[in-house]
Amino acid sequence: MQFPQILVYETDGLLAAMLRDLAKTKRLALKEPRKAETVLRLLRDRCPSVLVLKIATYEKREAGFPLDEEEQRREGDREKEQVHSLDLLARVHEQFPDTAIVAVGDAEDAGLDSLAWDFGASYVLMPPQSRQLLSEIVTGLMDRAIAKSQDNKTRANERASAT
Repeated sequence: MQFPQILVYETDGLLAAMLRDLAKTKRLALKEPRKAETVLRLLRDRCPSVLVLKIATYEKREAGFPLDEEEQRREGDREKEQVHSLDLLARVHEQFPDTAIVAVGDAEDAGLDSLAWDFGASYVLMPPQSRQLLSEIVTGLMDRAIAKSQDNKTRANERASAT
């Protein structure tokens, strides 16, 4: 059996850094794929997994304040990143329903929070919640994933013995 794995899909490495000690202590593989296709490939191994997925969030701007060209470009990039992250969330939930998914955002956004739950997140961590909860959340979800994997193996062995 492969080590249970934590996959962290983000661009800045901050979430992975928060989980390094946990992975080492619990003997979990910590992987930081940079492409959605790599995430999906790593999940095909069917080992117990938790995906920590950073979803682009940003403070809403007040109406009436025009954006300059650079701000418009950055805003468009964040929107594309957000759509891409939500698409990956939905794909992982659909293709690998046993994978626990923690969606993490930087800013409070009730609409995005609801979308993440609707698209299959196991937990949504956004302000005002503290990111300091991340290790505890991942630990709980991983413990559940490992127990479920062991139950599935036990059932498979019992079925094989019965035939």
